[in-house]
Amino acid sequence: MPASPPTDLLVDAPPPDRRHAEALIGEARRRTRRRRRRAVLAALALAVAAVGGGFALAGGGARSAQAGVAGLPRVDVDAFAGHGVLAFVSRGRLFVLDGTTRSLTAITRGAQTASAPQLSPNGRWLIYAVATPATSGERLVRSDGRGARPIGQGARWLPDGALAFAGGLYRITARGRLQRIGDAPSELGASSPDADRFAFWVGTVAAGRDGRWRERWRLQVADTLRGRRTTWLSTLVSFDPRSGVHGEVPDGIVVLPHREGILLWFDPDNADDADGRPLYEITRPGGPATLLAVTVGSEVSPGPDGTLAIGAGGNRYAWRTKTVETCTVASATCVPVPAASGELSFDPAWAPDGRALAFVEAPPSTHADFYQSTVTSWYAEHRLWLLRTGSRHPVEIPGTAGAATPTWSGDSRSLLYVADDALWLIPALGARPAEVAAPLFVPSDWPSYYGQIAWTAQFSWASP
Repeated sequence: MPASPPTDLLVDAPPPDRRHAEALIGEARRRTRRRRRRAVLAALALAVAAVGGGFALAGGGARSAQAGVAGLPRVDVDAFAGHGVLAFVSRGRLFVLDGTTRSLTAITRGAQTASAPQLSPNGRWLIYAVATPATSGERLVRSDGRGARPIGQGARWLPDGALAFAGGLYRITARGRLQRIGDAPSELGASSPDADRFAFWVGTVAAGRDGRWRERWRLQVADTLRGRRTTWLSTLVSFDPRSGVHGEVPDGIVVLPHREGILLWFDPDNADDADGRPLYEITRPGGPATLLAVTVGSEVSPGPDGTLAIGAGGNRYAWRTKTVETCTVASATCVPVPAASGELSFDPAWAPDGRALAFVEAPPSTHADFYQSTVTSWYAEHRLWLLRTGSRHPVEIPGTAGAATPTWSGDSRSLLYVADDALWLIPALGARPAEVAAPLFVPSDWPSYYGQIAWTAQFSWASP
């Protein structure tokens, strides 16, 4: 699964005369980010209830490993054969299912609790977060479980396979060594999927009297990490101790492919944005930032020929107001994807070849509680749908009850999705889905935030 575009906005350490104002800004952002990430944090916290056990390796033609045996998840190695490499967290432990060797490898063991796996674009390496009762950090390991080593916080893969962390940019040599190839700009916000455009948020702050400050944010774009930057957009944020933060605080960025433009989220006045953030589009330096929609989370999937799909609709409840829309970048216009009468739609995913859009439909709900029975019963009503390019009539994919977060293979032939706390694979359109790995969370204890579940933080797929 391609890594999602990074959204944290990082700024170089300020000179001494700016530190007081910068500290105030940092604290304001930290409070906002804590609110925004409660869903993920809740998922990670509850995942700590992992099943212990030693290192385990299952393979050699064995069809499955039964859950509860030596702490192994339930997997179907035959169903996943030929479909790349799948890293997934099961009850807090990290595993890799290899479709070529037909093996299951346990990456973490004992009291280690893993989260947020990210496979390299070629599937040979894996970075992940790990915690023990005494320590926490991030690690790099071969996808076959060999050569685990600690690395700096905030590690991310770039589209060309380079690894950025701790201010450096690295390549992994054929012998598995980290070779530094340069510095990673701290202001980097995101890069295009084809690595031909990079976007940076650069902030400068000026302190005023009585605790006031002003900060100018500039969106800068370059063709390479170290290339000449062009300023596309400038926005001013200010703070007054009596009235708080004012202005559009930068809060996320997506660089569209084929140099089509850039998507931006803003956090107006540093407000509590649990009920959605406005998503804007800008296509050229100095061009207007046009509002597309309000989204909860970052549901954006670039499509073919200057189009994209978004999960629109505010409200923090997962089962209210959600609609998938397709947007035309050139005109900054969006229209809802047709859905059954009264149904919600979400989780859009364009196939890489642009020929089909997968998404999920489910009925709305008036539930105000988040008991396990409430959450599981609503997710059980999900269905996976497919809209072919050029058509206005989506069709339901049979056998996909409970579906969430569809993910396409790189060749657009296969679909991976979550259902009933398990990963399922449709090996080819029209084929019957097969469960390939389960469970993801502690059974009967799915962590949710207003019904939202951080399924995608539990797996990463490097597909053909």
